[in-house]
Amino acid sequence: YPRVQPCVITVITRGNDEILLAKNAKNKSNMYGLIAGFVEVGETLEEAVERETMEEIGLKLKNIQYLASQPWPFPSNLMIAFKAEYASGAIVLQQDEISDAQFFKFEALPEIPFAGSIAHAMIQHVIHNTTMPD
Repeated sequence: YPRVQPCVITVITRGNDEILLAKNAKNKSNMYGLIAGFVEVGETLEEAVERETMEEIGLKLKNIQYLASQPWPFPSNLMIAFKAEYASGAIVLQQDEISDAQFFKFEALPEIPFAGSIAHAMIQHVIHNTTMPD
């Protein structure tokens, strides 16, 4: 059987007009993306979403829902997309992973991932209420 390494990626909203975007500490550009990480042995996908969000930015989530999946551009990885809503907490950065994270108004987004990426589709989905690609 082929080995597949599942990863979760999450688009987090607050209210009807804000989205959480984060800047990867290793990325030297000004691009902001979504919270993502590997699923650990023994946890569900939803638990991975909660854990990665808590570890990387210190927030609690609610209403976690599956959106879509896409092969990730690394061998054997599968990116599984979720949407969730902010529940509570203040942003506390995991400095070695995230250099900045904040809620942005839909009409005032920073540079986001390129069209064709699952992250871009997820951001467009919550902002414009579009369908996720198959």
